[in-house]
Amino acid sequence: MPILFVHAAAVSLAATQAGIERIRKPVAIRHALATDIVDPRAMFFAHDDVDYARIRHAVTSHLHGDESRVILSCSVYNGFASRLENDLGLPVERSDEAGARLVTTRGERIGLAVSYPPSYAVVEARLMEISQEEGRATTLVPLLADNAFAFADDVDRYERVLLAAVADAPEVDAIFLAQYSMDPYAPRISEATRVPVVSALEATLASL
Repeated sequence: MPILFVHAAAVSLAATQAGIERIRKPVAIRHALATDIVDPRAMFFAHDDVDYARIRHAVTSHLHGDESRVILSCSVYNGFASRLENDLGLPVERSDEAGARLVTTRGERIGLAVSYPPSYAVVEARLMEISQEEGRATTLVPLLADNAFAFADDVDRYERVLLAAVADAPEVDAIFLAQYSMDPYAPRISEATRVPVVSALEATLASL
């Protein structure tokens, strides 16, 4: 039974396809690209019923009826995962779930890299929930303030901004790249910082 990945941007789709090719797991996967569900230049996201209707439509319009689960690759919609799961009667996973569970085991001070500002609070809340559930003390250090996702399709510029952000970060025990579009740059970031780097996409794919 295939897994359906729902993407809001072509860069996230491309990163996921490259990651799947890299791990070479015999898993049936389908992709849905719904570029109309997110404004990449927006600095605010309401997370209201209108937004829920938008992601619900994006998911249901691409379901074939044989899926084993749905994975939301767009982190700003992660807060709707449980609601979608209850609504659709189908497992729906957050893009950051596997990575958040992994990175909180890597130390107390976590550098959190989120390239789309409206997603920061969504990822932050889940990281803190997991830390509390597992009795860990976690301090999150924001690594990006700019809306880098607005130019994520400019590969060179996106990489420069990400590398500059982590280079200027205070001392951290690990770095969490919370958005799938960041995954291609994980090796460079690891090399530049010499601390453990957890990619949300890589962690998700490893859990399949």
